[in-house]
Amino acid sequence: MKTKRWLTVMLAAALTVSLAACGGKKEDAAGEAGNTGDKQVTLRVMWWGSQTRHDATLKAIDLYEEQNPNVKIVSEYSGWDGYWDKLATLSAARNMPDIFQMDASYLGDYATRSQLLDWSGADLSKLDANLLETGTVEGKQVALPAGRNSYGIVYNKALFAQYGIEEPKEGWTWDDFFEMARDARAKLPDGIYLSRDFSAGELEYRAYQHAKGKGPFYVDNKLNMDKDTWLEWSGIWSQIRKDGVVAPAEQTISDVELDTQFDSLVKGTVLMKGTHSSQIAAYDSLLPGKLGVAAFPSGAEAGGWLKPTFYWSISAGTKQAEESKKFVLWLLNDPEAGKILKTERGTPVSDEVMAAIEADLTDADKLGQQMLEKIAKNAQPFTAQPPGYNDFGRDMNNTIQSVIFNKTTPEKAYETIQKLAADTEASLK
Repeated sequence: MKTKRWLTVMLAAALTVSLAACGGKKEDAAGEAGNTGDKQVTLRVMWWGSQTRHDATLKAIDLYEEQNPNVKIVSEYSGWDGYWDKLATLSAARNMPDIFQMDASYLGDYATRSQLLDWSGADLSKLDANLLETGTVEGKQVALPAGRNSYGIVYNKALFAQYGIEEPKEGWTWDDFFEMARDARAKLPDGIYLSRDFSAGELEYRAYQHAKGKGPFYVDNKLNMDKDTWLEWSGIWSQIRKDGVVAPAEQTISDVELDTQFDSLVKGTVLMKGTHSSQIAAYDSLLPGKLGVAAFPSGAEAGGWLKPTFYWSISAGTKQAEESKKFVLWLLNDPEAGKILKTERGTPVSDEVMAAIEADLTDADKLGQQMLEKIAKNAQPFTAQPPGYNDFGRDMNNTIQSVIFNKTTPEKAYETIQKLAADTEASLK
């Protein structure tokens, strides 16, 4: 048994007889064509994203089909919600799409179940070598990075100016951040704060642990959560919550990214928050011309890291392996495809494609690239969530959030998280 979630999906798939039957027909039809010149080939491609990503991807697919008249691409797309349940059900029913977007949080699970095609022998020379490495599991290249991404700070520089608060400087530290938060409290109206409560999430803590020189959150596919650093972090945030320096727990937890009603940055109830560089353009569309970006504060070391936005993977069971590889490499390497997709999946992982689209980038695109470049100067290595840790990640974040609501202490939360990790390791053996 790997996870309770996977068993649930397996049971659901067992009831989905018609779906499996339908899938068998599709795979057989595609398999009959093969990669044989002018014979028709059908590829199923599945991804998640926003409407702008859907539109750009469909436009790129139209161009590919025009250039390759024997290829028909069936598109399946949605938002993030429900994507993984659907993919897991299709996987259990042996009805996987040929090509699909993959996230670092799920990569290990699918790879260790031998469900992802090995890219050995393919020419990947034009792609960012460092990011390529993150798509390997147990020595096999099972995913290609769809774009370059980073996690840093986005802030409303217009409000910084309005309230007389100095913007983050290059090389700022966590001490600078906490001092800024306290100083801002005296300048901001009631109900408006410098930031969300960063202690409510894992990623901001990762940045703090990196800055303290205590290494990445995961090492050798195991949790590496430094106890003293965690307790220090939790203690600082507990105090500034009590002092009303940062947004209260209820406001932090109700924040919904890029939602005009519930995103605290968009509403103006906080001046800064953590986000990915690939999302800066979307934020700019809601707050045009008002945003600035920064790397996370540093300490003994830098706090930020570079990562793939996410990946493209191919089903190990596809009967169109070569055509699938050809299409994915076209998406990543072809300048014309790049001009359509631009930064919808992050900054291109091919320097040639980046050069082709640079002149067409909007100011918002360039702002996202600026964040990436700030972090790249001293980037920490990226470590993905280990295989089998999806339930752990959810339960850990629930435990972290119980601290900010004062339902448990940081010490007990640490013990709970360590036990969750130990139980996860035991379940994988």
